[in-house]
Amino acid sequence: MSAAPSHQQRFQTALFWNFGSLAVLGVSGIALNALIGTLYDEAALGVFNQALAAYIFFSQAAVGGLDRSVLKEVAAHAHDLPRVRAIVAAGLVPAALLAGVVTLAFWFARAPLGAWLESPGTSEAIAWATPGLFFFALNKVLLATVNGLSRMRAFAVYQSLRYVLILAALAGFALLDDERVHAAHLAGVFSFAEAGLFLVLAIEVWLQLRGPLERGWSTFARPHLAYGLRSVGSGVLLELNARVDVLMIGWFMHDSDVGVYTFAAMIVEGVYQVLVVLQNLYNPILARELAAKRLAELHATIRKGMRRTYVGFAAVAALALLLYPLALSILTDKPGFAESNVPFRWLLLGIVLCAGFIPFAQTLLMAGFPGTHTLYMGSTVLINVVGNAILIPRLGLAGAAIATSISMFLGVFVLKSFVRARTGLRL
Repeated sequence: MSAAPSHQQRFQTALFWNFGSLAVLGVSGIALNALIGTLYDEAALGVFNQALAAYIFFSQAAVGGLDRSVLKEVAAHAHDLPRVRAIVAAGLVPAALLAGVVTLAFWFARAPLGAWLESPGTSEAIAWATPGLFFFALNKVLLATVNGLSRMRAFAVYQSLRYVLILAALAGFALLDDERVHAAHLAGVFSFAEAGLFLVLAIEVWLQLRGPLERGWSTFARPHLAYGLRSVGSGVLLELNARVDVLMIGWFMHDSDVGVYTFAAMIVEGVYQVLVVLQNLYNPILARELAAKRLAELHATIRKGMRRTYVGFAAVAALALLLYPLALSILTDKPGFAESNVPFRWLLLGIVLCAGFIPFAQTLLMAGFPGTHTLYMGSTVLINVVGNAILIPRLGLAGAAIATSISMFLGVFVLKSFVRARTGLRL
């Protein structure tokens, strides 16, 4: 009989699969933005990304932090299948109710957001994306279940499927809009993709957890709701922080400027996903080790992970820096996108400086301190908003990128201090 794979081997296998998923995500993200920019124009890409920024912001309110509560509890009790069934059921019910309310709010917010951004197209795009918001929230809880069960191969496949469905939907919309006059309808790709992914994830989770629910399973809903209420702000702030620059450029400048900036930002975000993959892999480890109070072992794991992450990501960033001009020339022939080179460099620098800490940025959530994590995110967003407000009028697109990078760097020190104060763990 062959020996069971070690923790290190399982981690490496999971890493391989999730980096494969990342490759799909990266290619899909580039293709999505490049196709919109090529088939339509800079303004259409700006409208699409402004609607996406609003969509992602509302999506965090729609799930309300319930996904992180489910992830934490499932990871800590993965050996107890009846309890896991109760945990997941108690997370899905309030998630569906909350998602319904926030989805309606998103629909009614479309006109005010379009007016604030002086972009009627953004308002129409939000309307097309609205159905996807409901399914996105449920998918977050279902994906958290898969993650908590450490089914990282399946997690990687389902993450990839989302982007494959988005591209398939984009192809369909483009074929139907042969005169290229309905650019705002492109945001409907999110509704199509999330609905399709929900069907697949529902089958996956049912197959893994099928069986009778324990009597009294609904009692698990109260801890989920308490956790969610304390962490919902952090999720909203996380996504707001990732879109502050886009939204503030839209306010200070024009749709075409947003399109140019988001071309750089989407490449940087693709590179950043290398670190998100590591975060997804480390989150269940953090939850289990913190629950068992094995701080010394966890500290050693984190230190080793940080060293390897800084070295590996430096190489990834150097390669991205060299290839970006070539990618730009291949992906679009629109001369206006050449201005994206400067914000690309500044955004990449900010991530390089923080790379080792990003895989462990949700330590407070995994330790059961969502309120403190919200304070951490609030501090980072405040720095980002103030920096963008000061630098965009003076430096334009470069100012937005510099402000965003500064907020990421300063946020590391806030994270370190909060984690040590609440858990005793030194990042």
